[in-house]
Amino acid sequence: MSKIRFLLDANLSPETAIFLRAHGYSVKSLIEEGMGAIDDEAVARIAEKERRIIVTFDLDFGEIYYFARDKKFCVIVLRLDDQRVESVNIILQHFLHFTKNKNLGKELFIVREKEIRIIQ
Repeated sequence: MSKIRFLLDANLSPETAIFLRAHGYSVKSLIEEGMGAIDDEAVARIAEKERRIIVTFDLDFGEIYYFARDKKFCVIVLRLDDQRVESVNIILQHFLHFTKNKNLGKELFIVREKEIRIIQ
């Protein structure tokens, strides 16, 4: 079982949560938890408290991360032209392969179809 723990923002499908769980990851989906309406700051607090990596399409999380004094959580911002579940799952699978030997902690990842930027 992987130590990576994800927190899927409300803009990601529960199908992506199922996909990641099938690959051995711990996943909390805001939609599945009935928490789709909570604000971004609350999402960041959950991620910090539960040591989860936020996965989102929301660019605001990039700003929240960037301007935070203490980087206490990790964010993956997906900047995809094709946001269908199948495409998202493939891109996340590639991302996880790219980072499989890295210790994900307190970075901001901007993930595009053919590019991954890392901001620390």
